[in-house]
Parts: sequence; structure tokens; C-alpha cells
Amino acid sequence: MNLTIDAKSPLPVYQQVIQSIKLEILSGGLRDGDPLPSIRELAKLLKLNPNTVAKAYYALEQEGFSEGRSGSGSRVKAPPGRQDGLRRAMLESEWRAFLEKAVRLGFSLEDIQQLAEGRKK
Repeated sequence: MNLTIDAKSPLPVYQQVIQSIKLEILSGGLRDGDPLPSIRELAKLLKLNPNTVAKAYYALEQEGFSEGRSGSGSRVKAPPGRQDGLRRAMLESEWRAFLEKAVRLGFSLEDIQQLAEGRKK
């Protein structure tokens, strides 16, 4: 599992953990039934407070991406039949954030289109 946290991101750390785990699930890196690292293991690996990881795991469980099993930790619960829609929703969210940032930086629609097409000005 490849999770990274960006300390400079405006996104709260627990949400970065959620997004990273969702990305792993939706990209096939984590499959239904795979164990997630324990809260303490992941907190140590990412150098986070265990409460932050617990908050992320709780949110993942509430959204149906994982399930906690008493005594055996959390496991991936891949949403059946919803993965294509969820992948698209995640991409659209990232795309909107990119476009908003590009507009705030003063780029025009033409600039963005050239970038998307790999053309230089």
C-alpha cells in the first residue's frame, strides 16, 4: 500500500488518508477482504497521531469502504458494482480542484486546453 501525506496540502490529514486508501481500493491496489494496517501501524508509518488514523478508518467504514472486525482489525470492503461511478466521481473532484486552482493562478481556458493536449504556448 502506497500512502503519502502532503503536509503542505490544504486538505486535512485524515482526509488525505481517506483519499489515499480509496484510491488504492478503486485502482485495484487493495482488494475486497484485504487487511488494512492496524491504526497504530499506519500512524507510525505516516508519522501521525493514532486518533487521526482512527478518524479516517471510521469515515471509511461509514462510507462502506472498509469494515472493522473485532480482534482482527479492519478489512477492505470494495463497493460492489459502484467502483466505476466512484472512480469517475473521484476523478471529477480532482479535475474540478485542478481547474479552480488554474483559474485562480490566472490561466485561461485556452492555456488549460493546451496543457491537457501537451502543447506549449
